[in-house]
Order: sequence, then C-alpha cells, then structure tokens
Amino acid sequence: MADDTPLQTTLKAMVKPLPLLVAAGAVAAGLLSGTWAWAVPGGMLYLFLVYLMGPLAWKARQVSLELGLDLKDAPPGLRRWNSSLNEALRQVERDLARADRHTARMLAPVRAEVKELGTDIRRLIRRAHAIHRYLQQTNLAATQSRLAQLQGQIANTSDAFSRQQLTEAAEALQRQVQNCEQLRVLLGRTEATLENMQASLQSIGSSVVKITAGGRSEAQIVRDSSLERVSSARSTVAALEEVLERVELA
Repeated sequence: MADDTPLQTTLKAMVKPLPLLVAAGAVAAGLLSGTWAWAVPGGMLYLFLVYLMGPLAWKARQVSLELGLDLKDAPPGLRRWNSSLNEALRQVERDLARADRHTARMLAPVRAEVKELGTDIRRLIRRAHAIHRYLQQTNLAATQSRLAQLQGQIANTSDAFSRQQLTEAAEALQRQVQNCEQLRVLLGRTEATLENMQASLQSIGSSVVKITAGGRSEAQIVRDSSLERVSSARSTVAALEEVLERVELA
C-alpha cells in the first residue's frame, strides 16, 4: 500500500465496496424507475467517493509516511529536509527498481539498508520536531529573568530555610536554561546530519545508476562502497539519536 502510485490507489478505490454500492444503487434506481435521472447524481457521488478513497487518501498517506506528524506544526527547515530527503530516498528506490533481475539480487542488501536508513531519517526528523516544539513552548527569556530575580532574592535573604528553598528553585531554573541551550545546539547538529544524509543518498544514487546502466565490471566494488556509505550514514544518525534520547524535554 505504501508503494502504490496515485493511479494505483485510484484504481483500487474504484472497486472498493462503498463506491461500487453507490454505482449499483444508481443503476438499480434507474432500472426500477424507468429513467436514468439518478445516473448523474449517482455518478457524481461515485466519483467523489473514489476521490476521497483514492487521490486524497494517497496524499494523506504520504504525509504520514514522510514525517509522521503535522506538517503545519513543523518548522520550515524540517519541512524542507523532510521533502528533499524523502525525494532522494524515493529516487534511489526508483533507480534500484530499474535494475535487471541479476543486478537486483546483487543490490538487494543495498535496497534493504536504504529502506532502514529512510526509517532512521524519519525518526530523527520526528525527534527534532519534538525538540522544536518544546523550545517554542518554553519562554527562555522569562525563565532567565525569573532566575535573575531568584538569585537576587537569595543574596538578600538571611533566613536559612528561605535561602535553601530559593536556591533549589534557582537550580531548577538554571537546569532548564542549560537544557534549552543544549537543545538548540542539538538542533543545529541535527540539521548538519540531515545535510550529510542528503549528500550520502545522492552519492548512493549515483552508484546505483552506474551499476544499473551496465557497469557490471565494477558492480561488486560499487555495491560494497554503497553499503559502506549507507552503514556509515545509519551509524551517524544512531549516534545523534543516542544523544537526543538523553535530553529531557521537561
């Protein structure tokens, strides 16, 4: 289903039970009434249902596959990377699909690794989006202002108990400020990693095209090189994800 083209999705929608039931109902109504006045509204309803279950459903599915979140809520940078990286992934998959049977068998490990890399990239984008939302919801300036006020109160408080409570509150705010600063750095690293993934996919795609175009004399070398690049790309994503997982969004 995920690999269906818009046309395939539309053709499948045309023979789904609900649209067929509407079409059959319009025909039956025409036969029973002796007039085909029901044909036009019945046909329009049939086409509308096909559109809902076909092209419209396909677009919604693509949004889900590409990012797994609300694109309207994502920052422009992540939307751009999501679009360009998914297009790069699809291009590599299309190039792999054009290979003949022998070449396809040889490139099967590359296809599998590219598919896993796509999953890794989408997961990384979702994590980056969660960080972005957290930073958007956190008023860092207000937190820093409140921290400065608490530090002033601590300096002017002689009561030991009050000082302890204020100190603990200030330490909590300080951790929040440091966390936000760390998250901003990680977002920058994420964008750099996505840039690296784009270049890696383009390089892998060029190698695949070279093999499928008939360059069998170097096919084994190119395949191994492609696998090495995909493995390296996945390791890079995994290393960044490991860091992101240790960051608390609270």
